[in-house]
Amino acid sequence: MFTYYQVYILHLLDGTKIELAEEYDIPEEKGFIGLYTKAPLDEIIQVGDRLTGFSFIPKRNIVYVSTAGVVKREE
Repeated sequence: MFTYYQVYILHLLDGTKIELAEEYDIPEEKGFIGLYTKAPLDEIIQVGDRLTGFSFIPKRNIVYVSTAGVVKREE
């Protein structure tokens, strides 16, 4: 069985790049992009997971989000 993940890169004001991934078949409104586009500028956005840890990033510090492709993982 395989799971596909969409990979995003968050580009922050200070030049930091944070990579995150989510299952490819999540509906857009429930995934990162849906949450990001609906969040007000003063919102703190949480990214990460229980395995690798979480980051809390003010939306105003995100310059842009780019996609880095789709990754296939075997379960």
